[in-house]
Formats: sequence, C-alpha cells, structure tokens
Amino acid sequence: MGIFDFFKKKNNNQENVSTPVQEMEMPEEKILEEVAEEVVETIPEIPSQQVEEPKVNEEFEKIRIYNDYIVYSIALQLRGEYTPLSAFEKENGEVEGFAYMVTEDAYALPPQQAIAQMEEKFETELQAGKIKSYMILYHSQFDHNGNHTPAIQEGDFKGISLAYHFAGHDKAKTGLPYVFENQNVTYKGFAEFSHEENNTIMNHQLVDGRDYFPNTEGIAAPEMTNEAGIIIRKSNIHNLVNTWSGIFGHQNFQTKDYGQYLTTILMQSTVADPTGESKNKTEFEDVRFKTIVTDELSTIIPEVKTDYTLDFETRSIREWENALDLQAIVAGPARNTFGVWFFATDYAENKSIYLTQPHLKVNISGVVLILDVHTNTDLPDGTKMSEDFTTYVPSQDLPNYACFDFIAQLVDFKETALLDDGSVKGYILKLKLITNEENEDFFTIDAFVNKENMRMETLTKGMKVTGAVQLQGRIAE
Repeated sequence: MGIFDFFKKKNNNQENVSTPVQEMEMPEEKILEEVAEEVVETIPEIPSQQVEEPKVNEEFEKIRIYNDYIVYSIALQLRGEYTPLSAFEKENGEVEGFAYMVTEDAYALPPQQAIAQMEEKFETELQAGKIKSYMILYHSQFDHNGNHTPAIQEGDFKGISLAYHFAGHDKAKTGLPYVFENQNVTYKGFAEFSHEENNTIMNHQLVDGRDYFPNTEGIAAPEMTNEAGIIIRKSNIHNLVNTWSGIFGHQNFQTKDYGQYLTTILMQSTVADPTGESKNKTEFEDVRFKTIVTDELSTIIPEVKTDYTLDFETRSIREWENALDLQAIVAGPARNTFGVWFFATDYAENKSIYLTQPHLKVNISGVVLILDVHTNTDLPDGTKMSEDFTTYVPSQDLPNYACFDFIAQLVDFKETALLDDGSVKGYILKLKLITNEENEDFFTIDAFVNKENMRMETLTKGMKVTGAVQLQGRIAE
C-alpha cells in the first residue's frame, strides 16, 4: 500500500445484520427460512443488479488544483526546508505560487507572521474578486487532532497544514501528518481522502525547470543607527553549523553525533566542577570550546586562540535574533585601511561595549572551511599575478557569515588536536591575507583547519594556499 496505512471502513448496515445472525443458535433449516424471508422483503428496495456510483469527494476535487504545491512542500521538507508557502487561483483558473523570499539581508519572517500576512493579502484579493481561491501550506502540530498551530520548536513538527478558501465557501483547513523514523519522514496521508485520492496527490509529478513561484516578496532586515553611529541590522537565519563543520570535519560532522557531545559539555558547564575534569573537554592547546550560559540563552562556540591584534572601528553589527541578539557579526575597517567583518565570540558578555565604543583593539583568528593548493597564477582576465600576490573576498556561498574566499601565503603551521582523546586532528595555520612590504603582519591571522577539510596531503612553509575561512574575533584584553 505504499507509504500510506489506510483501512476501508466497514458498512454499518452489514455489521449490524451479520452480528445477530452469528449469535443465533437455531436449527439450520430455520436460519435459512428466516434469511430467505428477509431477502424477499429487501429485494424490491435494493435490486441486486444496481451498482452504487462512487461518491465525489468535493473537498478533494477543490484542493487537487493545488497538488503542485502540496508536493513542492513535501520536496522542500525532504531537503530540510520548512518555510511557509502559498498559491492562488487566478480568475482564468491558472494557479501560481507566492512566497516570501530571504534576501541578501539574511532575514526571514517568523512562520506565524508569514502565514498571517499571506492570509491577509489573499483575503483582500479574494473579496475584491481578483482571485478565485488560495491555499497556504505550513508545518504545524497537526496530527489528526485539529491542531493547526504553526510548528516553531523541535518536537512541534507533526504535519503539513493546508489552510484554504474558495470563493463562495467557508475557510477550511486540513493536514498531512508525518512522523520521523530513523532520519526518514513517513507521511500518513489525508484521513478524509481515500487511498486512491491520496495516491493521486503523492504520485503527482513536478515539472523540471518550471517556475512555481513567479510571485515573490523580499524581506528586508530591520535596521537602525544607534547613538554611537553604528548601524544595527538583524538576522534570524544564521547558526554555527558551518563553523562546527569546520572544526570537526565536514564528513565526520555529518556521520558522528558531535551534537550530543556538545550538548553534554554545555550541560556539564552549568554544574560545579571542583576536579576540573570538564576543562579537558573544552580547553585545548590552540582552540577552546567556549560555553555561554545566561537566563535567556545557552550555547557553545569554538574559539581559535590567538594574540594577533588589530586596530578596528565598528561600523555595523548584524545581531542574530534567533540567538536572542547575543551573537553577532561585527564589520568595519581595520588599520584604517581594509574592511573586515568577524563573528564576535565575546558578544554575549561584551555587547554593550560593541554597541557604544566604535574604536576597539580586537584579536582576529579564523576557522578554515576548505583548504587547497593554489596553482593558478593568472587572474580571470589573463593578468599575471606576482609571486607574493594574496587576497581575500567575501564568500558568495556563505554571505553575511563573515566568510571569505582567499589566496594566502602559508607563513607557518603546526599540528594540533582537539577533544580529550585527541581524536580531532588538524593544523594551526599562519595565513598572510594581505601582502604589505612595510609590515609582514599587516593582516596575517592564525586559523584552524581540520585535516579532513584539506584537499592536499603536505604543507610547506611559504606555499600558496586557497580556500574559505570564517573570521572570528574578540575584544583584546
């Protein structure tokens, strides 16, 4: 029966008739006689040749025009995306999608707000006769229980809710519940639809290359300038997954349960430790796992140790709303010359300083996400690069994460290891990102790279390397 687990309901009349017959204790002849009499009486009412025509499920017929978007929501979930979607039926019967899109500002509407704004928009257009119907699809706490509350936290996600309204009909909701099993998602099906109707939806095919969302609206991040002249922007989609993947190695981070390891460390940090054993799990020679525990937020951050210091001026701060504004990317010029932005590992404790004192001395280091040998000495336009050419540019793949693509000179390196058993192995690299004849350390940082994230086997002092690095920093002591 595929992914569904449906059972046909028994006909109530059949059930009522069969039960007393099975319980009666009579001679066989008498049973036959009574049954025969009953059959004779019912023949005029229900001719044996009559075949009942299948009933049309009006709700199914209405919402099937949105099959594309039901399947699209499922496809997004299987890719790990849970954003609310919507679609509407135009006056000519065509159906098009509408969605709020994350812009370069890296800000997405909270699900409740997105759903409310979509409903307000479509209700206005429906009442004005501009559209014939609409549907909003979002993840909720629905589990055949009538609870269509949007899912926000882990454990809330139980189904895809469909909120729809057709002209001339009342608003309605239904849902497609699902369960997580062994990192897979199993969809239970729509309870009010038959097995065949559910299969019609689930077997629906999307068309490659078709633009299902020609109607979009970008979401701009909230922004203000404070009394110190610092621009404060908001973000609510950032996290430290890429950072930890750089620490543990991309492949290992996906296959091993480091998340549970970090959770355990975080819990232990809230308990008194007179023996100092927990320090072995957080403090290493070149990297520390910094725990931050407040009344509002508990988190853990990898911090690459360094004594490299820059004169820095804060021009803008992007606070992470999803971390209660206790984590942030800080941006501005360094040495009054080149632009830098970094993930502030000390933002939770030094937030007030960052917001009020633009001129700071900061320690800058980095986590290398990928490292390779640099062999191409030509620029895209054919210009030959000098042997001492170095550069760094904002990452196109991870914008607003303080990530940079770079070509650097490897000034020095040393092996290092993390965890109490030394099982995470890597290097501390001294990377020259800007070449300056008058100052060898004009912009030369210490950065950690996991050996798994290296595309070469051997390092040599003075070699040219390329890759991606996330810069991090803290106010110098």
